[in-house]
Parts: sequence; C-alpha cells; structure tokens
Amino acid sequence: MIREHSAWSHPSTSNPMKPFPIIKHSWGTIYRFLKMKVEGAVLVTAIKCNVFDCLSEPVAAVSVAQRLNLHPKNTELFLNALAGMDLLEKHNGLFTNTGMSNEFMVTSSPAYLGTFFCRVHDWYESFQSPAQMQALLKSGPGEQAGRVDDTNWVAFTREASAYQYCGPAQKIAEIVRSLPEFPRMNKMLDLGGGAGFYAMAIVSAHETMTGVVFDLPPVADISREFIHEYDAGDRVSVMAGDYTADAIGDGYDLILASGTLYFAKIHLNEIIGKIYNGLNPGGVFMSLHNEASHERTRPGDHICDFLFYELSGMDMIFTKGMIAETMVQCGFKSTRNFTIESDLGPLDIDIGKK
Repeated sequence: MIREHSAWSHPSTSNPMKPFPIIKHSWGTIYRFLKMKVEGAVLVTAIKCNVFDCLSEPVAAVSVAQRLNLHPKNTELFLNALAGMDLLEKHNGLFTNTGMSNEFMVTSSPAYLGTFFCRVHDWYESFQSPAQMQALLKSGPGEQAGRVDDTNWVAFTREASAYQYCGPAQKIAEIVRSLPEFPRMNKMLDLGGGAGFYAMAIVSAHETMTGVVFDLPPVADISREFIHEYDAGDRVSVMAGDYTADAIGDGYDLILASGTLYFAKIHLNEIIGKIYNGLNPGGVFMSLHNEASHERTRPGDHICDFLFYELSGMDMIFTKGMIAETMVQCGFKSTRNFTIESDLGPLDIDIGKK
C-alpha cells in the first residue's frame, strides 16, 4: 500500500522545526522478513554489504560485484534472492531497487532504516535464540527476571529512532489532530517518549502546543540530542526520571504512552492514576499498545515477540480491554478503543477522557 505522510512543520513560527521525511511506502513487508530465518539473513547481509546503494538505477550483477568487491556469480544468485523477496526488480538481466527499497534501504535516504532492521535482527538472533528459550523452558526465570538491560535499551533507542519518523510519528500525529479536543490543547506529555519524535510531530501539527518527553535519564540524553537536531527546543522539553516512581508533572491536556506501559504493567493502576491526576479537566490520555485475545494466544506475532520476556519472568502482555478498564477504575469518564494497521502490525489504541 502506498502512503504519503506530509512532513510536519510549525506554520506560525519564524524558526520552524526541521521537517521529517515524506514517507511514500510501507516498510512492514521488510520488517516481517526479520522474523524469518533465511530471509532475515539475506536482508541483513544485503544491508551490511550496502547492496541497495548500488541499485538506484538498473545495473548488471557483475557491476555490483565489481563495485562492492564481491564474487560475481554469487552476487547474481544473491540479487535473484532479493528480487524473489520483492526488494529488487529484475528485467533483461538488470537489477534495480523497488520504490520501497530506494526509500528505506539506501544509506543516503532520509528515511534509511537499515540500522534499525539490523538491530531488530540481532535482537531476534541473540535474545530469542533456541538455546536461551530451551534453558528458560527447563529452568524457569533466573535471578535477573523482570529486569531490562539499560545499556542495550539505550543503544536500541538510538538505533531504532529512525523508524519513529518513517511513518509512525506522522500517523500518531494525524490521530491526535483528529481529536475534537485537539484545537484547545496547550501542553502534552510523551511518557516513555524515547527519541521524542512523537511529541515533535504532534506539537508541530498545532499552532501553540508545547510538549514534554519523559524517559529514563540515559534515554533522556538521546531525546535532547534529537530535539536539538530538529530545532524543536522551543516547543519540546525533556524530563528525566522513572515514571513508575517519580512525579510526571501536571497541567497536561494530552498524555501519550506509546508502547511503554508493557514495562510498567505491575504498576498499571498506579501509573494510570498518576496520568489521570496529571491531566487537566477534559484532558485526554492515549495509549498505543498490543492486546492479546483468545486466552492470550492471538495475535500470534505479538505473543511470540514477547515470549522471551515472559519466559524470563516479565509479565508484559495486556489482555483485551485491560487498559481501558483500568482507565475507568482510575476515574476517566469515557474511553474508546480501536485498532489500526501499522508497519509493525496491528496496533491497539485506547483513548480516555478525564
């Protein structure tokens, strides 16, 4: 499916934010290859060899081999496999990138996602290996159960930041902008906001709105870097802390939690209560996450993605309606839920109004 997300920029300031790239394609097809053993290996090999950089125009396999110092015959076999995965096109013996590959796999593209895809592949290979799963299945969680490695998480946040502005940030901003409360919003909080692109996209769609990105101190340093890079410092600030234990501030008209409540599930009532108290009357809380149904067996991709965490002793899966029910228990007067298709798969959205 071809999609075009406009680059956001603030319409009324003389010093607008650096715009995000205009995204014309979905990268969900590429992402799904990472979950396949052989296809994932082919994809990551192509990224690490910079194969896609050679194929913006039709070219013979021997030319690619010469440019990259590869074996000529094996290069053609390898390019055939990429064409079979619909990442390249082949006509009359010449290979060229598809539009999707040109947009996301060429290193000079503003929407380059190769580093993100390699990081995800490494995660599947290293942290979800059969040997580790077998050990957890036999012995159960170890002493580190429930802990997330801060060093790995910070590295992932930096390397995965690009995927946020390659479609998801623009899509979330569109959803927020469609809310009837949006024109009257003055201040938002992006809880566990990582690199800060969601907050930047949302405030850029508004005339005067400002935002706060809240994340752990090492991640907050990354947030500041990207906010500075995108000239968003006059619209978006950063607050460092642990939202499960620290104050998150108040006076917000919107609080966003995108894919972060998994790590705070054991504190869910406390966190959503804190969110409720941080909102102004009539304020909106929006959570983006995945929910499980069919006795925690669907959607299958989501269950498998979280299996390693779950085997390690971290209860991170939300069942259908759990977040919305907690919103009501904490005082929200109305909630609504819907599901959208994203490049990462189906995404559940719960919206509560104070």
